[in-house]
Amino acid sequence: MWNTIGHEKLINHLEQVIAAGRISHAYIFYGPEHVGKTTCALDLARAVNCTNQTTISCGECQQCLRIIKEMHADIHVVSPERSDNKTSIGISDIRDVLHSSNMKPYEGSYRVTIIDEAECMTEEASNALLKTLEEPPDQNLFFLITSQESKLLSTIKSRCQLLYFSNITKDIIREYLSSNYSLDPQKLELITSLSRGRLGWAIRAMRDEAVLNSRATSLELFWELHRNGLDSGFSISENMASDYFKNPKSIFNTLEHWHTLFRDIMIVKHVDNIYVHNIDVYEQIEEMSKKYLINNLIDNISLILNASDQLKANVIPRLVLDNLVLKLHKN
Repeated sequence: MWNTIGHEKLINHLEQVIAAGRISHAYIFYGPEHVGKTTCALDLARAVNCTNQTTISCGECQQCLRIIKEMHADIHVVSPERSDNKTSIGISDIRDVLHSSNMKPYEGSYRVTIIDEAECMTEEASNALLKTLEEPPDQNLFFLITSQESKLLSTIKSRCQLLYFSNITKDIIREYLSSNYSLDPQKLELITSLSRGRLGWAIRAMRDEAVLNSRATSLELFWELHRNGLDSGFSISENMASDYFKNPKSIFNTLEHWHTLFRDIMIVKHVDNIYVHNIDVYEQIEEMSKKYLINNLIDNISLILNASDQLKANVIPRLVLDNLVLKLHKN
């Protein structure tokens, strides 16, 4: 029983690998965020520990149920959110799981370590993991989950099997949402469009009102940046910099929403409106498309992506965000 939705070719490949007993000791699952990479890693954790020999990952035996309930002693998930500083995965985070990896599994057949947002590992953490991957302990599986595979050490990549997870089609997301949630057609279409092929995001948006509320706040800040002067823009960057220390994820989400808005403005200006993601604010996007040159839109998208990278590199948030607001204002 697989919880992973879509990715049929990948699942078929992994089922064959498991059935043949040829599973690798380490995998890198890379591709866009929220498309099922971590879910697939947990599916595989169940598959290698499942006690039902007639199927792959039955979902009903004690091993499968404990993994599903996040109670299994041999399944470890490492991520920036679980780290002390909330923005990176440090040496202490990696040492803890590597220490456990040298012991035999406590209750299952395999110890499974899932490193989410693996690109956020510090250099020290990456080197510590590399040493283990060079001489992997028996009965251990490592899954590195990333949306930025290029930021991983080449030496780590050379010791892992790389599998790419693409965006999921709109049809699959629409079908999944309509089958599992009760919602009106307009909201179904909006969430399907906003998901941009990321089923995980769509599910979160259905279960947690804060996801769409956060987006609404990000959009309002975007309109405010364009309606008002530079003083107002610096006030926005000051508040965002302050919020960054409390909840960095929310600031990255805001920057992502700004990125998609500029992308939609560019789509409306030069391509076809059927590719617009923010369909509920199409009129505002169309109006703004008249005010921008294509080169300015491309520059603004680059500025936002660079700001996000700088924040992840621990550049001072106020400096990064003030600089972003200033340059966006000039464009």
